[in-house]
Amino acid sequence: MSGVVTRGVGAAIPALFGAQRDSDCDVLFCLERRKAGEGAEGGEPSDGWETQRKRRQRQPETALSWAAAVRAEPPAGALVGEPLPGHILVLRLASERFRAQIERWDGGAGEAAVQGAEASPSSAAPRPQLRVPLGSEAEVPSARAALGYAYTGVVAADGVRAALEVRRQAAYLQIDGCTAACDELLVEMLAAGHSSRGGRCGGHEPTFAPILAAAKEALVRHFGDVLAALNTPSLRQQLLQLPAAGVEALLASKAFGTDSEDSVLLLLATWMKANHGQTDAATRERLCRLVRLVQLGRPYLTAVLPALAADHEHCGAAGTEKDQLLSFGGQLYDTKSPCYSTAARPQCLPWAGRTFEWAISQQELLAALGELQSKGRVSVHGSFVGGSRLLCARGLEWKLFLLVKYQATSADICMDCDLPAAYDVVGSRLGSSSKAVTIVGLEAHLVVHGWSRAARQDAYGYTFRAAPAHFGLGRVLTQTGARCPTALPLAQQQQAGRGGGVLKGWAAYLHDRRLTGTLTLLPAP
Repeated sequence: MSGVVTRGVGAAIPALFGAQRDSDCDVLFCLERRKAGEGAEGGEPSDGWETQRKRRQRQPETALSWAAAVRAEPPAGALVGEPLPGHILVLRLASERFRAQIERWDGGAGEAAVQGAEASPSSAAPRPQLRVPLGSEAEVPSARAALGYAYTGVVAADGVRAALEVRRQAAYLQIDGCTAACDELLVEMLAAGHSSRGGRCGGHEPTFAPILAAAKEALVRHFGDVLAALNTPSLRQQLLQLPAAGVEALLASKAFGTDSEDSVLLLLATWMKANHGQTDAATRERLCRLVRLVQLGRPYLTAVLPALAADHEHCGAAGTEKDQLLSFGGQLYDTKSPCYSTAARPQCLPWAGRTFEWAISQQELLAALGELQSKGRVSVHGSFVGGSRLLCARGLEWKLFLLVKYQATSADICMDCDLPAAYDVVGSRLGSSSKAVTIVGLEAHLVVHGWSRAARQDAYGYTFRAAPAHFGLGRVLTQTGARCPTALPLAQQQQAGRGGGVLKGWAAYLHDRRLTGTLTLLPAP
């Protein structure tokens, strides 16, 4: 039954679902048997339960799949959930599986029941029992919902995960029209931005292709672009929890934008360092081939990739972690790889740039100034949204900090960059003892806020351009970054100490006990 009959007798069918009225059978939910070759209910061959169970275990996870919690379950064959009153006419027409069970009952158990009734007229004939084997008790609601579609023509699911589970049960029970209805509902949900925290469904069926496509689109919409995924703490944590299929969907998407391909490689390196143990060599190679090598910028081509390639050639020196991130440097030099695509990804930075707010708390500033006299000068780092001291851009990690000298009449504001920790793998030439050196640039506009009578203004602004060599990248360099001397004039010479008096020179920059500003990343010319 592919839909609801809305006129005549058919209009009464939806109301029969779950009702004892006019019911003539019972639908029982039970745990499937686990031993190969063991029959299902009443002599059903194992090709029903056992083959389906194995098929479920082999189903690949999609971009929407997350690990489900394991719960202790009753023994195999035990009944779970409440029996559901059934109506033979409806179930016979709605499901080939139920039709086969009903025919077996009519040809076997039904005849025995009739013979028993003739021998003992006072005994009532038993109602047919139609069994639904489940993998766990948690599957009862989705199985009931699949049966409900047979009566109502409506998929009762309030989210992607629930719809996926109903779809799986409907496919197993062969409920006519239900899988197609689930597919339509899933496409609508994903298009509307619904998310899923679990659920499995076979990905090999042709009808499931639109769901996979919609899931990938929803995944890209959720993460936005590479900069959002790396610089938003919640998204970054979710990125690390994605299965390999999810990362593959992001990197393979034509709509997944970035500021540069360097950041794409950083995203992959960040995920791979956290998930290496959950991947095999073939998966890692497949993911690495999605990085578009010819689109990488000068710092990566001149420093990062050669080091990764050398690590790959001498991976024996990497000890027990030799199969980690180091290996994919060599894979990138396979000229047969799709990573040699000449098409650039969508630029995620608009012409006006993307702005990130930063702040230094009054408490942090005061603590740094308390050590000023003994050190001669101190630095205090700004924090971006989410509390991170680092901002990922151009495949590197950028830091912003103030430099304050004892008895100075102004403070300097500085920016620095470094190779991300994702590349710091034991034995790698990009590890903590790296001597890789290259020149990098950044297009960005830096602002420090000032305040006058509660009105905010730009007390300082400076635009970085990549044409001049502003930054040096390398762990052994003693001086890196760009410094803007005398950027912030102070109302009085800076003194040392921990009392509130040391902050008098900063009054023009402090508001709500914070010094604030913005860093606007601009697209490369």
